[in-house]
Amino acid sequence: FMYACYLLTGISFLSLLVTGIQGYFQFDIFGLPHLQFALLTSLVYLFTETLIIFFFVGTGVSVKEFTQMHCLPSDYHYRSIAIKRVIYPPTLLNIILVMVLFIIGGGVHTEVISTWVHALLFFIAWLHFGWTIVIQHRCFRDNTQIFYDLAKLNLESEI
Repeated sequence: FMYACYLLTGISFLSLLVTGIQGYFQFDIFGLPHLQFALLTSLVYLFTETLIIFFFVGTGVSVKEFTQMHCLPSDYHYRSIAIKRVIYPPTLLNIILVMVLFIIGGGVHTEVISTWVHALLFFIAWLHFGWTIVIQHRCFRDNTQIFYDLAKLNLESEI
């Protein structure tokens, strides 16, 4: 499941980049003009980021239930909560940036908003997404470490 998140994140990152280049140079991708490819990209992006958020919700619940079921200290659950406090703010901010970018794209298309505003927001959103990906990777790593620690603790108690 985590590998699917990584794969979809890579696809989203590259699709956003290609969408930005496509908007600048105005060429079709798979027969799709900029607006349609941007819609497809934003849908894949939103699905990916929602999947990542719910991955951490689900694993947090699993850690909490496992620690309660095996009468373990709640430190593991608190570590899980701490990870969510790190990952959620930049992920949600990036979702907002990309959605505003998409909405402003409609304003550019109807000539209500200047293209430079859209281009600047694209650059900010794309760079922020890169930074968010780094944070998400660290959180995936830390989250996996919790499960390794729980598995090790569980194995030691069985011996």
